[in-house]
Amino acid sequence: MSFEKYLRTEQVHIDEVSCKATSTIQWFVEDNNKKGNVTHPITHNNKLSVLICGKDGFAAIARDIAAARESIDLVCWGFDPGMELERNGYNWPRAETYGDLLIAAGRRGVRVRLLVWYSYSGGKVQKHMPGHTHGTNPWTIQNGDIAVQQLNAARSLQLIREHAQENRHKKEWNIPGDKLAAMAREEYCCSWYKAAFSRRLQGISIRKRDGDSGSIGEALEQEARSPDAVERKLFTLGGTHHQKPILIDFAYKDGQKAVAYVMGLNSLTDYWDTPEHCVENSLREQGGAKTKQERAEGVKNFFDFDTLKPYRDYACRIEGGRALIPVHENFERAWQRAGDAASAKPYVCSAPPSALLRKAVPGDSTVQIVRTQPEEDDFTIRDIYFNATRVAAAGTGYLYMENQYFQYQDWAEHLLAIRKKVIAGWNRNCAKIGKTNEDLPVMHVFVVIPAPEKAQMVPRTYDTLATLGQQDGMTGQVKMIDEANERARRDEATSRQYAFRGVTGMRATQESLPDVISAANRIEKPSTLILEDMYGLRVCVAVLNACEFNQARRQWRYREIYIHSKLLLVDDGFFTLGSANLNQRSMAVDSEINLATNDPRHATDLRKRVWTQLATEKNNGGNATRQEIEKTLKEWVKLMNENKDRQKSSSADPKKKQMEGFIVPLDDGRSSTIRFG
Repeated sequence: MSFEKYLRTEQVHIDEVSCKATSTIQWFVEDNNKKGNVTHPITHNNKLSVLICGKDGFAAIARDIAAARESIDLVCWGFDPGMELERNGYNWPRAETYGDLLIAAGRRGVRVRLLVWYSYSGGKVQKHMPGHTHGTNPWTIQNGDIAVQQLNAARSLQLIREHAQENRHKKEWNIPGDKLAAMAREEYCCSWYKAAFSRRLQGISIRKRDGDSGSIGEALEQEARSPDAVERKLFTLGGTHHQKPILIDFAYKDGQKAVAYVMGLNSLTDYWDTPEHCVENSLREQGGAKTKQERAEGVKNFFDFDTLKPYRDYACRIEGGRALIPVHENFERAWQRAGDAASAKPYVCSAPPSALLRKAVPGDSTVQIVRTQPEEDDFTIRDIYFNATRVAAAGTGYLYMENQYFQYQDWAEHLLAIRKKVIAGWNRNCAKIGKTNEDLPVMHVFVVIPAPEKAQMVPRTYDTLATLGQQDGMTGQVKMIDEANERARRDEATSRQYAFRGVTGMRATQESLPDVISAANRIEKPSTLILEDMYGLRVCVAVLNACEFNQARRQWRYREIYIHSKLLLVDDGFFTLGSANLNQRSMAVDSEINLATNDPRHATDLRKRVWTQLATEKNNGGNATRQEIEKTLKEWVKLMNENKDRQKSSSADPKKKQMEGFIVPLDDGRSSTIRFG
């Protein structure tokens, strides 16, 4: 598979005296923007704002939904009618719920269309539609036209309180208020979905869609690496629709009020958090079984927590502009397929709202909407990732990746291959400009990831990290591989000894190694020295932890911040964010949608905001000069190790226990011989 099919060809003239040339940077997938065959237009008249984490992202969505006048189109991986987009209290409902926001919009005449991924097997496991995939046997159901007309979260809570009061003499109804609120929430979600699917919620239509196993199978045939048999079955039978764009008032007043969101945030209550990422936050959901799962995931220094772990993610709001047209087309095509896949035709917006076609003005941003959509043979997210990495690797700046899954070995190999060409070119030509091999320009790569979600995801994560020589943080997998190889060496020595004596039947131990270990053995795993000398790369891999001093328990507590982000940021000149992870699922299997922009104002601002949050203001990269980026990476590594030492410190001095920022080294003690990426 070629990842350079999207590159344009251009002639660049080089000054023979200075050996310098001026050219343009190709950030986008330009073949998809060719005149006469524009499938992914590069648009220039878009106003962007990047929102970090659910508190700000969901609050902005709530405001735009409340202001909607004509249409709301939502695409969701999962949808929770009972979640509060904004939160002011501690017991449900803490504010207006998502379901109530949509009910209110429908009642004032807005057309609301909700498209949700659902498969019978996957939905039951993911539990991503509360009231439909689970919680379907609540204490009561609000049926009948009058009940549906009165359906809202406050009424659900009122009904159960009245029922509990009437039955207070019964032991089963002598329960505390927070449990009553949880029961009311379950009843509300179930009633909401029953009413929505029966088309009894005014103005609201809902459709479900499942993955297309045939299209997914064809997509996997194009991948450089074939998934394991178990992975292939999970992909083809359990392919998901992972997109989560929202489009509001696309055609209202010719698009004058149109706004869209491209994001990684799921419309589920678990994904709400603040950028401060407190260890505990009573506005997040109660922990229950999910916090106990942290112990099962091999978390070190585990503590019992009351609320779910911190979550990190991004949303990009697009106010007007041509970029909203492909977001609209993406929805319409998916909506048609979900209604009648057999008769669905590729939808094209032939008469876009006029306000979206206005000329670009200062302050606008250039944007390309890219997707993974196997049904349409669309894999432009993969193209944009590989192209942006190619551009980054050709320079000497930085590449910052913050991603939920770091499991796409092809990407890491692509980075090394481009850097190898760059270094070879430098070595051939550096003397012409009075430089030596020692003046080699270095590229700095910052990778921020969580510990793999499941133990079966450890091997793919290990392989991707090992390709960049960063496997040491996967301590459990490293140990397992080393021990298996040592046993194989001992057994081979024994086998040769027995063969010398004429004894047969000893097995070929290397051939009997699990494939996961054999694959790991084939990876070169460059050392820090080789990585810099051969590829001109310095790489830093971090995970995020929050810390706090718990007064009640008189102890410092540390906790993983779960990274649900899907952000790639390059050289203060480009970023892409959206729903796509760095794994085979997002690049070839699941439907995804991302926004890409080369606006340096937003890219620079985002880098400073993000790095300040994660590593403090003094380590935010400054003006991103080569010297500042080099210093920043060194300071990140230093701070990560200091934070690790602070966690391990037995000192009673609070200053020696308090972390600075969130970054710490990756240290995952789990191992697995089963792959699932």
